Amino acid sequence: MTETISIDGVDLTYEEWGKGDPPLLLLHGFTGSRLDWADVVDTLAADRRVVAYDQRGHGDSANVGRPAAYTFDRLLADLEAIVEQRSLAPFHLLGHSMGGVIAMRFAIAHPEQLASLVLMDTAGAPAGQIPQGWVDHVLGVAREKGMGAVAEMMIKYMSNQPVAPRPAVQDRIRFKLTNMDADAFAALSAELNAYPSLLAGLAGLDLPATVLVGENDTGLRGGADALAATIPGAHLVVIPGAGHSPQEDDPGAWTAALAEHLGRG
Repeated sequence: MTETISIDGVDLTYEEWGKGDPPLLLLHGFTGSRLDWADVVDTLAADRRVVAYDQRGHGDSANVGRPAAYTFDRLLADLEAIVEQRSLAPFHLLGHSMGGVIAMRFAIAHPEQLASLVLMDTAGAPAGQIPQGWVDHVLGVAREKGMGAVAEMMIKYMSNQPVAPRPAVQDRIRFKLTNMDADAFAALSAELNAYPSLLAGLAGLDLPATVLVGENDTGLRGGADALAATIPGAHLVVIPGAGHSPQEDDPGAWTAALAEHLGRG
């Protein structure tokens, strides 16, 4: 079921699958969309309600066209509103990359609403600067030729890497970047470089937690270790041979790890 929900005047597209409580909410990262879960959602929804939405400026959700509309505070408020309007609590929350940052903030602010927390390929503090020169280059291409040209540039680059994305994933990348708001790209890349550390708040959590990370996601392996060491009782799961999106690189290993987590939640 695909629907649209209006939050603070911004239309967000969400999708639900399956039945059964507590539900599981999947929160994608920077430049992502709910398509990020296409390989795994049927398995996840076999025995529970699963919800995913496109964050503002991403996927099928509205492009606001104002950089000031794209802040982590605003993304957190969107998540809070969706949880309330869709009556999700208590629920399992999984956040990927930038979505993991928003998930951490939600967990610190509203631990009583969570059945469990999964943090995937993310970090409790900025794991490294996104080079401003690269951001400026991407935005220059976007302003001159559109985000579709950015998509083709990114696919060409990724196709020349040692492990190239398979055709279905390339199609998802093309859709996601073509539909992304260039202002969201600019504003949220800056947010990722500057958000304050969340580790002190995470140290006080008391709920089942798993930190998932791809073995080859070198930029966030250290961040994953720090999260697992900080959150009391957290399990660290490293998906062998996977990169920044292990649910696409090895869906079987990823769903097995998530099933083990949900069995504890």
